[in-house]
Parts: sequence; structure tokens; C-alpha cells
Amino acid sequence: MNRRSRTRFKTDLTASVTCSDLPGGSIIARLANLSVHGLSLILNKKLTIGSQAKVEWGTVTFVGEVVYCKPHGKEVIVGLKVDDPVYETAKKYASQ
Repeated sequence: MNRRSRTRFKTDLTASVTCSDLPGGSIIARLANLSVHGLSLILNKKLTIGSQAKVEWGTVTFVGEVVYCKPHGKEVIVGLKVDDPVYETAKKYASQ
């Protein structure tokens, strides 16, 4: 059963992630999907649940809290909860 009440937009876009957990402070990741108040990232470094992360994708910036970090093959998938709704941004840019 899917507990989500909002649509998720699947993507496979490159994004830059900045977080104090990362050596050097930032890393390139894949933006896997977007929803109204969150996004999923695939990267090769773990992030600590509860840490703050900034995701930059083109001219768009999302800031939020890491809510999960799970193994995903040789990488990890990280869930980021953001305060500002990203729905309109997702709708506008997911098709590019």
C-alpha cells in the first residue's frame, strides 16, 4: 500500500548536493524523483538522518532535512524533506 497522497515525478537528472556529512562539502548526485515536499537522491556517500542538505539542479535550489538513507546497489538513496513546496518546480522542470 502506498502511503503517499501526492504524485511523485520520476527523474534522472544530475544535481549538486552540499552537506556537512560530505568530504569537501559537496558531491554530484542523481535526482531520482520529486514530490510536493520532498525528493530522492542517489549518491555514493551516506548522509546522516536529520542532517541538512542543499540540492542545486540548474537554477533551482532545494534545502531540506535528510529523512532516510538506504542502500541502493553500490550507492545509497537519500530522502530529503523540504519545507517549501516543490510541486510547481517539479512540474516545470521534470519534463526538461
